[in-house]
Amino acid sequence: MYSPPAPSIKHFGSLRTAVLWAGILGVVQACIWIGLTITAICAYSCVLYITDSLTYGSMVKAVFFYVYFKGGCSMSPNDFQQFDYTLLNSVETVFDTNQLLIWNCVYLGVSVCWLIVSIVLLACVRKDNTKSTLVSIYTWAFFMAAICCMDVASGVIFGVDYGRFNEKALTENANTLNAGPVNPMAATLIAGAVSAISMMIISFKGFVMWLVNLGLLVYLLVRATRIATDKDGADTLYNPRKDSNDILTTRPPIRAYEEEKVEIQAYNNAAYSNAAYVPDNRSMAETIEVNEDAIIRAAHMSMDSNLMDRRFRDLNAFKQYPAPNPQASRPLRQTAQTPVQETIVVATAGFPVPDYSPAPSPNGILRHPQY
Repeated sequence: MYSPPAPSIKHFGSLRTAVLWAGILGVVQACIWIGLTITAICAYSCVLYITDSLTYGSMVKAVFFYVYFKGGCSMSPNDFQQFDYTLLNSVETVFDTNQLLIWNCVYLGVSVCWLIVSIVLLACVRKDNTKSTLVSIYTWAFFMAAICCMDVASGVIFGVDYGRFNEKALTENANTLNAGPVNPMAATLIAGAVSAISMMIISFKGFVMWLVNLGLLVYLLVRATRIATDKDGADTLYNPRKDSNDILTTRPPIRAYEEEKVEIQAYNNAAYSNAAYVPDNRSMAETIEVNEDAIIRAAHMSMDSNLMDRRFRDLNAFKQYPAPNPQASRPLRQTAQTPVQETIVVATAGFPVPDYSPAPSPNGILRHPQY
């Protein structure tokens, strides 16, 4: 029996490429965001140095720190320049500094998990281990989905803050020709709008990376679903079942050493193969099993077959019958009124019938028939 062809895993190359991109980008982005969240936590605790003088060049940095990251601590004038917060405090942001600190701590924990599952994804996706592949993909997808949802939420929050700062800045006068005095501290509102739009862009990871992460998430989830629902084993591990045109995979196994028995009806089809055959007595024969190969092999092995007519070497020759006598005066044999049940028994053991004919004499002359 031939052994079945070795199974091959389809589309593993494309899955491995997607895993490499997802794992490498996940490790890099997770490291960057871990650094950013730790920096935000340190800024809330007044550990980081901001600026010691307030100018139009340092206003955006000072406002950015004051609106989103400065906690309840007090910094010395040498580290942080004090200025008028009246206009900034008139704009209410969605997150205050305390709530933003909690958000940063949660994002830090998720980023650490993102880093770990990205490394696991690179190490555990293997074509010979379906279970570890599914576990690593599903775990990575869970934290990647959490990151994408938090990015969308924070982006929307900072977008609302940008709209509020911009709306407040439109109410201030920046032209001496218009009625009303010009307030120089109104520039802090513009700095607040710039800080809010910057936080929104950072939250969406520049928008491009967010779309890349979402695309990798969807692709790997689709592949993982197909792996989980695959019922065909390793040959279609990373691709859904398809109808194969390969005959080697669809044909039944070959049994070269298994004997097959042929069932025929004795003499029932003789009339169709030989028009001259006229049965003497109509009878119904039972279905029998004939091993034709054994009969032919026995005929060829017979020592006296060379003296017989060549028609005995073929099994089909036994079905040839002489033409009936055209004489009308030939008496016909009386047939029975009712059909007689007849059973024909043929050897089917697969071995030829023993040959008891005498062996030839040493001088090549056949013995007398009496022997």
